[in-house]
Amino acid sequence: MSVKINVAKELGIKKSFEVKESNKNMRNTWELQKMMTKMSISQELGDSDNPEKVEEMIDMMLDVQSKLIDYVVNVLKLTDAQAEKLDELEFNETRDVAVKISAALMHVNPTEATEEEAGLEA
Repeated sequence: MSVKINVAKELGIKKSFEVKESNKNMRNTWELQKMMTKMSISQELGDSDNPEKVEEMIDMMLDVQSKLIDYVVNVLKLTDAQAEKLDELEFNETRDVAVKISAALMHVNPTEATEEEAGLEA
């Protein structure tokens, strides 16, 4: 089975991409979800007074950014020119493209969790 993903708005690529729900793509999707969850938890628990923790967070952000780009490039099988367009996006735009792809592959509709749903409400 496969899903069609349209990134015309984000990358200016008019054709839709047909992405197989292969084990490889699903494994990459789950790894992306795990990494983004870990980053969110680390940000919530961050210790901005500890220089080593700040450095760890920056390293994590660099890793996340690289992996987000790699995920989109690999799953959509972007050409070098298309990948260059992706590299010119802002971080949040890149994250949104990756979330759009992973949501399509997982057949879910992503929505922001409320503070109560996330367990952050006091």
